[in-house]
Amino acid sequence: MSSDTTPQSGPEVRLETGGPYAGAPVPPPDRAGPERADRRRRWQVGAALLLTVVTGAATAALVSLPERTDVPGLATPNDGRYAFPELTLPPLPQGASAPAEYKIKTHAADLRGLLLPLPEGAVGTAPSPSASAPVSPSADPSATPSGSAQGSASGSGAAAAPASPQPGLPPVAGRWIPCDRDAMLAKDDAFVLRLSTDACRGAAAQGWTAADGTRTELRLLHFGSADEATDYFAGANTMAETKDIDSTHLDIDGVYPIAAGQVNIRLSDAQAGGLPTGRLCWMQSGDVVALIQLTNPKGVPAQAFRQVVALQSSMLA
Repeated sequence: MSSDTTPQSGPEVRLETGGPYAGAPVPPPDRAGPERADRRRRWQVGAALLLTVVTGAATAALVSLPERTDVPGLATPNDGRYAFPELTLPPLPQGASAPAEYKIKTHAADLRGLLLPLPEGAVGTAPSPSASAPVSPSADPSATPSGSAQGSASGSGAAAAPASPQPGLPPVAGRWIPCDRDAMLAKDDAFVLRLSTDACRGAAAQGWTAADGTRTELRLLHFGSADEATDYFAGANTMAETKDIDSTHLDIDGVYPIAAGQVNIRLSDAQAGGLPTGRLCWMQSGDVVALIQLTNPKGVPAQAFRQVVALQSSMLA
């Protein structure tokens, strides 16, 4: 047996006194751990900054790109709808209420101002004014054609000359017309007699021709009550032809959402390119009956007609 008690050279080793690893050497502390954690945090911060820069650059590039419709080959073709100016309603006479506040939809505002204005690029057709020559407003925005302008019991009437304009009143879209054949766009007087039977109180007209050649004619007929307007609508919408459309048939398949009232849609029997060359709408809203007619020998786009019907309905609601 050796009696050498000289301590062994090398690092100091401390032995555990218990547990499954009793007697196993304990490794020295890892001083590289904090350094690795610092490097990891620096990488994370750098990656976040890089992602922010890349995202910002991509957003700026997308914002500066042209609209899809401006890119050659990606432009959406025009489907026939019009670009109208902002629609505004004429002022109500003092003490009057809007039609929406009445169950019978009584219209007290200037009838001409309830017509749609000319859309962009359209040319006003006689006898309606052009977009560059607005009609002078009447002195009373609630006025209806009086005297010779009102339809008499015989259904006759003369156009009223506009009164002197007063400051502060907006221009109106249409013009007064007599309650006669032209108010119905009728070929003869067979249906015009209903205007006197139901006592038409006044009529207004608007018209334009779009760039594609589609001509729009709008007529508003004002009656003394909703009952009179309903009776007139019931008979007038059976008129199967106009001065511009030789023959028509009911559109039993179309759906035309309107703001208020009821509509009756007729399509011309003549077609071009699969489209009717004329579309006709009779619309009733309270004490007003509207006639909307679009014609084009090349075919009337359904979207344009549907748009005009919907917007004219909203003006009367």
